[in-house]
Amino acid sequence: MARPQEDRRVRRTRALLQNALMTSMIEKGYEATTVQDIIDRADVGRSTFYTHFADKETLLGSRLDDLRDSLAREQQLALAARGGAGARGLGFSLPMLEHARSHLPVYTMIVGRESGGFVFQRLHTMIADLAAVDIRALGLQQTPSQRELAVEFIAGAFMSVLRWWADRGAKLEPAEVDAIFRRLVMQGLAVK
Repeated sequence: MARPQEDRRVRRTRALLQNALMTSMIEKGYEATTVQDIIDRADVGRSTFYTHFADKETLLGSRLDDLRDSLAREQQLALAARGGAGARGLGFSLPMLEHARSHLPVYTMIVGRESGGFVFQRLHTMIADLAAVDIRALGLQQTPSQRELAVEFIAGAFMSVLRWWADRGAKLEPAEVDAIFRRLVMQGLAVK
């Protein structure tokens, strides 16, 4: 049973590297951040980095995967709740806004710098994947084309709201932004 100890060390090292990437991205932007910057900040060796990740894209992907998994769990809870599609849909929205607010310097970098474009696009794809789950689970659109368009509508709208909100220092409460976003999207999808 020595495995849990090893798993704990692996998780700790991965978290160190992920946090080092985020900190460096805030300071330098994603494109300018190098693997050397990350390992220096995390205070680990190059071989340790490459034991866990192939490159900085894989490291970033691991952080986004963790976020997606967390948002998907929240989404599943919302979809399983009682109520109509308007109450159950878009369960990823509020948790994503709360995450963005708690990591505002990173999100400000993503939406405020050209070098954040790659990360912004990855977030957009992640939100689109989550929106597709909602569209399918709630049966909101009938044809494949309608579903694809609805998914892109939700993802595009959410990313625009996230950019607008972060650009203004996330002064509005996440719940308030979420309520407005949900109302507008559900009206756009003609959901009661």
